[in-house]
Amino acid sequence: MIVAIASGKGGTGKTLLATNLAHIAGEQNNVRLFDLDVEEPNDHLFLKFENQSTEAVKNMIPLVDESLCTYCGICSQICEYHAIITLADQVMVFPELCHSCYGCLELCPENAISEGFKDIGTITKAANGKLSLVTGRLRISETATTALISRTQKVLPDSETLQIYDAPPGTSCPFIETAKRADFILLVAEPTPFGLHDMDLVVQTLRQMDKPMAVVVNKSEPGNTLIEDYCMEKNIAVLARIPLRDDIARTYATGDLIIDKIPGMRYLFVELLRRLINETETMRS
Repeated sequence: MIVAIASGKGGTGKTLLATNLAHIAGEQNNVRLFDLDVEEPNDHLFLKFENQSTEAVKNMIPLVDESLCTYCGICSQICEYHAIITLADQVMVFPELCHSCYGCLELCPENAISEGFKDIGTITKAANGKLSLVTGRLRISETATTALISRTQKVLPDSETLQIYDAPPGTSCPFIETAKRADFILLVAEPTPFGLHDMDLVVQTLRQMDKPMAVVVNKSEPGNTLIEDYCMEKNIAVLARIPLRDDIARTYATGDLIIDKIPGMRYLFVELLRRLINETETMRS
């Protein structure tokens, strides 16, 4: 089972939920947490593993041998992203636009295009007992976010009892790349007008993708039922409510897991995991 933890906007508590839930689940079963918010990954700040390994991730970019090129323009015609342009006596390549589809290389009639590579980021693997963490980190100035997310998802085989994706916020391409491989989406929402608006965008997107989902309300306050009312109207289950409390914010700011430091939080996450398992089993039956 692959569960993606998502939100419509940044700062709602995805990392708080992902790290504490993964730690609870990893006490009993094999769990793999993927930090796919590759532009600013931070799960490692809360899950402090001693042993880890990092590898560079490279994307193919075309290299043109102009001594063989006849400037026929086929490569430019088939490139959907305009990453390669054929002029009268020159071929220009724009690596930042290239999506590494290999189309130009495969279709060049003169075999004038070969593989070049550029670094787009790194993938770090770490483990402690039954819990492992895979972190994608995009290189500064790079734009190949979805490519790195896809590579990070495929680092290790899909053989674990539970895989948790800490997804990038919003509804753009990085989120879609993350969510499309997930079996279930756990949305984190904060009960504010902005939080509700952005959550609604995610719900609309997931409904078009035909993805099952449930909600966790973070920063919940007594009497504020903004998210719950929306979920009742949309027939979406609310699995947990994490209260708006100073001690939770202080613990999070120090890089500690709230399940270890705050009374009652461990039970909240154990119950959340139980309800999440029930939801996914109901979905499968």
